[in-house]
Amino acid sequence: MTFERVVFIDLPGEKEAVPAGLFTLDHDLGVGRFRYGNRYLERRGAIALDPVNLPLAPQDYVTKKNKGIFGTLGDLLPDSWGRFVLAKQQSVPFGTLKDHELLEMASTQAVGALSLGTSPASPASRKEEPVSIDDLNTVAEAFDRAVNEEPLSPEVLYLLKQGTSLGGAQPKCPVRINGEDWIAKFESTKTMVKYPALEFATMSLAGKSGISVPEIALEHIADRKVYLVKRFDRDRGARLPFLSAFALSNFDIDELEQGSYPHTATLMRRFVEHVRRDHHELFRRMAFNMHVRNEDDHLRNHGFLYSDGWSLSPAFDIVPIPARIKSSDTFHLSLQVGTQGSEATFENLLSQHERFSLTREEALNIIRKIRDALIDWESVLEKSGVIPEDVESVRWCFDGFRTMQADLPS
Repeated sequence: MTFERVVFIDLPGEKEAVPAGLFTLDHDLGVGRFRYGNRYLERRGAIALDPVNLPLAPQDYVTKKNKGIFGTLGDLLPDSWGRFVLAKQQSVPFGTLKDHELLEMASTQAVGALSLGTSPASPASRKEEPVSIDDLNTVAEAFDRAVNEEPLSPEVLYLLKQGTSLGGAQPKCPVRINGEDWIAKFESTKTMVKYPALEFATMSLAGKSGISVPEIALEHIADRKVYLVKRFDRDRGARLPFLSAFALSNFDIDELEQGSYPHTATLMRRFVEHVRRDHHELFRRMAFNMHVRNEDDHLRNHGFLYSDGWSLSPAFDIVPIPARIKSSDTFHLSLQVGTQGSEATFENLLSQHERFSLTREEALNIIRKIRDALIDWESVLEKSGVIPEDVESVRWCFDGFRTMQADLPS
């Protein structure tokens, strides 16, 4: 069976999405093909959907990875939470919806600027308006009912569906605040800790460490905390092109263990506008993730944004993974770091500093700034409303690596 759709993109300065090319998927064989349209190739201001794997050229691109879905289109797919809600909305068991079916269900709230259509006339991706901040209490209650497997009315399912085009495993939805687009992330009764306050605090510490972070806020909605992050892939309502590091790396889902900060840094040399600046930023995030034990730093949690050229996007989804205290604890990040793979050690962190356009001393200065920013981590968490039990759950995340690696190498 063949699935065929025109791929549209919202280009900077254009009022409407324009057809970029044709995607064809043989979902029985798992083979995908893409070709840019001739008019798009001739268009002034046209940009590649993926500057590394799908450069602007009049040729057929073919992939068998990820069941034939190119990485940049895979960025439109929902993660576990969205798949859960869409399965409920379609009244089918979780896990039965195919990826091409999920592509059909993607809305214009999806990350980035792509959409799909059955003809070059206009995209058919459903257009949805974000909820208002006044709706967040109702949405939060709907999330509670969904995760507790309670019956859901069509009205409630509609509210939940608003967030299905956003990635991630935690409940979330798009929300408009004072005319600007934000994402609201909610507490879940199924997690060990209450993540909204913890993520807000950790992202605040990331900003204090010199990492580029979007505007964030923490609100109390009906006795619960809601973490709000301003969308960096939106500019006064306009959709900005986005590409995840997973898409850029062109890995299959079963090749995730090959994900690597140094490899990503090497690929960046081929398309990023300000390579040295963004290399330093990527190293800073790698070092910070090690210092807060963020073991969920996979390739989908890094990305690139297009606005007058490609650049590393602001950081997102940085949160420590709760850990027990062990005097000789070692841990690994999700991504490869250096010559020792993904192991969290100073030696490994510094082992390939040149690939990030850094001298050893420049890399050490970045680490020093991170360590200084984390000195008062506990007070930052407490001021952010992280409950004492959750502070204890992540104490070793903030103290462990700095304790084990107390002395910086020379």
